[in-house]
Amino acid sequence: MAETAAVRRTWVELALLIVFGLFYAFALFVAISNLVELPRAYEIYGFDPATIPWWLLIVGTLIPILGFVAALLVSRRRNLLERALVLLAGLAVVSALGLTIVAIQGALL
Repeated sequence: MAETAAVRRTWVELALLIVFGLFYAFALFVAISNLVELPRAYEIYGFDPATIPWWLLIVGTLIPILGFVAALLVSRRRNLLERALVLLAGLAVVSALGLTIVAIQGALL
C-alpha cells in the first residue's frame, strides 16, 4: 500500500512539474520571440540597428530558465503543496521581470 502511494505521489509531482514547465516554456517562447522580432521591428520602423538592446534581450531569455531552475532547487524536498506554491511564486517573478524588460525596451526607443 505504501509503495502505491509513493508511486502515485511521484506521478502527481511529475504532472505538476510538466504543467508548470509548460508555463515557464511559454515565458521562454515570448523571450525568444522578442529576441528574434525586435531587430526586425527596429528595421521596419527606421531605428538604428546599433541601438538594439542585445543585453536586455539576452537577459530576458535567461530569466525563465533561471527562474525555473531556482524554483526547482528551492522546492526540493518539499511536499506537493509547498512545491506548487514555490513554482507559482517563481512563475510570478519570471512574469514580472519579463514585463519589466518589455517596458524597458519600450522606454529605450
